[in-house]
Amino acid sequence: MGLDQEAIRGQVERLLQSKTFETSEAHRRLLQYLTEEALAGKADRLKEYTVGLEAFGKPASYDPRQDSIVRLQVGRLRQKLLAYYETEGAEDPVHVGLPKGGFKLSFEPGPRVRNGGTAVSAHHRKIIASLAVALVLAIAWAVFSTVSLVGLRRQVAPAATRWSPELEKIWAPFIQSERPMLVCLGAPLFVRIPSLGFFRDPKANDWDEAMRSERMATVRKILTESQWLPSYNFTGVGEASGAFMLAQVLSPRKRDILLTRSNLLSWQEITDNDIVFLGPPKFNLQLQGAPLAQEIVIEPDGVRNLKPQKGEPEYLADRFLAGKQNDGETHAVISRMPGPSGVGEFMAISGNASADTLAAAQWLTQPWRAAELVKRLGGDSGQLPRYYQVVLKVAFKHGVPVQSSYVFHHVLLKPDAPQPRGK
Repeated sequence: MGLDQEAIRGQVERLLQSKTFETSEAHRRLLQYLTEEALAGKADRLKEYTVGLEAFGKPASYDPRQDSIVRLQVGRLRQKLLAYYETEGAEDPVHVGLPKGGFKLSFEPGPRVRNGGTAVSAHHRKIIASLAVALVLAIAWAVFSTVSLVGLRRQVAPAATRWSPELEKIWAPFIQSERPMLVCLGAPLFVRIPSLGFFRDPKANDWDEAMRSERMATVRKILTESQWLPSYNFTGVGEASGAFMLAQVLSPRKRDILLTRSNLLSWQEITDNDIVFLGPPKFNLQLQGAPLAQEIVIEPDGVRNLKPQKGEPEYLADRFLAGKQNDGETHAVISRMPGPSGVGEFMAISGNASADTLAAAQWLTQPWRAAELVKRLGGDSGQLPRYYQVVLKVAFKHGVPVQSSYVFHHVLLKPDAPQPRGK
């Protein structure tokens, strides 16, 4: 392991006393059990059945195929360890991990105890310099995305302070619900290299996927001795601004509004709350578990219409100006769906660019935009369908939406309730 048992036990005790673990007795017990098995050299013998019996007190008749408690709790422990080292444990002397595919903990020196940072050979220095530039740009993007919310406050505040009958129709299921409302910010995955900074592959938002990507493989060949850690501490300026607008317009009418980020959203929270998702689906992977099949999906370069109606396009391509990733014309999708098992409400506000997410949020918080949306969805009757998807076209400059317009919409139907489809 490269570390003595005293250092490991001290680190595990630090974890057990941390805020991340203070309210989770099951994960504290599981971490202690896996630690003792690892230190005793018995971790390789652990199977799901063994962990169920010894860590969770299951009877001898326990069948892992019928009871998934071990898989669920091990997965949650893995996420808690990642969350701990992203926040309060970032500078701890020992890093405790739980690699996928087994029950054997890993123990590695933290950034405080490594000698002299990362060792890199001389002929890689130019490559490292180029990488450093990329890292700086990534950090600059992330800081801009987070801090710019302050600058945008003046722009979004006036439009979000007024209420209207159309806003009431759009948000009534959330406002009238007795369930808390949770606003979930899509959090992109960054790789944190303690000795260098942050790096991101835009095509990968899962840790295992990122470790297999070509970009990451190239960097890993150069920084062979680096300790890599996942980080979900940043979000886009459009997502942050959209959350601000939602809170401002809804908080006077909805008492329980909470904020979280997608990497921390648990299935228990999904079950217990009505949720508004902000950001691309690749950041909000929980939407894949929505019970109602979506007919309009966001792909890496545009929007795919899976069931085109007469006169509708099958595909709407996003377009970014050459050399200007903050200028272009993209598309946003607003989706209203039921929660798990048909209980509760989901609202997804998403697009491939942060600016289009902000534009979609404007359609849901600005009275004049809401009036057009209700007219499009409700027609002459003004009666909104319960579940629907709306496609918007968004033009933006310098990352700010300057024009947005309705393209088409689909009414989403439950399988047992066939009705004419709106358009």
